[in-house]
Amino acid sequence: MKTSYKISMRIITLLSIMWVMQGCLKDMVDTTLTYTVYTPVYKTLQQIKEEIKTLPPKDIQFPNRIYFKDNYVFVSESYKGIHIINNANPASPQNVGFVDIPSNRDIAMKNNTLYADMFGDLLAIDVSDPKNAKLKNSVSNVFQDYPNYLPDSKIIVDYSKKDTIIHSKSSALPKKGEIWYYYDNGKWFTYSSNDGTNQSGAQGTASPSTPTYGTGGSMSRFTATKQRLFTVGNNNMAVFNITNDFNPSFVTRKPLPWGIETIFPFKEHLFVGSTTGVFIFSISDPDQPNQIGAFGHVRRCDPVVANDKYAFVTLRGGGACGGNTNQLDVLSLESLTAPTLIKSYALDNPFGLSIDNDLLFVCDGSSGLKIFNAADVSNLVLKSTIKDIFPRDVIAMNGVAMVITDKGLYQYDYKDINNIKLLSKIEIRK
Repeated sequence: MKTSYKISMRIITLLSIMWVMQGCLKDMVDTTLTYTVYTPVYKTLQQIKEEIKTLPPKDIQFPNRIYFKDNYVFVSESYKGIHIINNANPASPQNVGFVDIPSNRDIAMKNNTLYADMFGDLLAIDVSDPKNAKLKNSVSNVFQDYPNYLPDSKIIVDYSKKDTIIHSKSSALPKKGEIWYYYDNGKWFTYSSNDGTNQSGAQGTASPSTPTYGTGGSMSRFTATKQRLFTVGNNNMAVFNITNDFNPSFVTRKPLPWGIETIFPFKEHLFVGSTTGVFIFSISDPDQPNQIGAFGHVRRCDPVVANDKYAFVTLRGGGACGGNTNQLDVLSLESLTAPTLIKSYALDNPFGLSIDNDLLFVCDGSSGLKIFNAADVSNLVLKSTIKDIFPRDVIAMNGVAMVITDKGLYQYDYKDINNIKLLSKIEIRK
């Protein structure tokens, strides 16, 4: 009897499973699935350095920093490299090449040498012929915000992409427009239903007696002046001697409070922006920057520019910046050891800024590029607003404003402040 009972229970269980499977199979449909496989591409640090050169021009996709020198605009592509743009004629800029530098975020220049970060290393690249850039030297493992790598370390520099189509039956499928992602055996996959949309993603020579330097945007973390390269990390400032252009040497690192964001040079001083305030350093001894003053504020993101009398600071709230205050602060530099607030002006979503004589350019996010007459800092007068762009940083000089926007590199002629003209644009292509 016991044996008969066990057999009966097995039959009942099997019939139950078949009944459930039959119901599931009725719900299943034929479908075409497409998925994209991203496989990491590895190179050693030494291999990467050996391959640094000017490549054919690439489309700008994720612009980050902007730098100008000798009729060339250098636009860093976030964590990818640097676009080189001949800007001798701002009305017709020519994208002449791309220097592939994995993980690059910041750049600065002295004479014909471009300094750039790559992982934890500092690179010195000869751009005397921008179409034939050459790596001249590097200083290893000097940036603390990056992991340290040895020359033979294998590093992910890109992802190879392979699209595959499969046919299957499934009762659980992506809905139209819905994308699924999954990770399997060291590879990332994405797939959608055949009526959805596929998505992709992955992540030298001694210097001349009178050196020349370029101009960086207000969001820069690198600046070159006084035969030195100054860089800021999250909580430090590093100093490099660049008297010999192609042979930079590490001098010192100064600890700073956490939240350091930007650096701006003006004559004998550096203005360092952080999430909690502005720090002023004297570089009368460029090897030992000395903090002489500071202006504190509540937690905000704050790039800063300055002239002989005033510092202009944008404070942006939200996200990692903290709070929700968005404004422009004008500081008096009558006493560099104790800068004082003259006045605050409400803004909507400010990013970078630039000053050219009495004209102040402010990137106010979705509210556009705002241009103020700043002759009287107690009464800034809004002269013009360019509303069809989302600007992030700007360099304004000699009547031309070079603007990094959500749409690409836009340039404007502001010689007649009452009749600002769009000169050119190199648009983002993704």
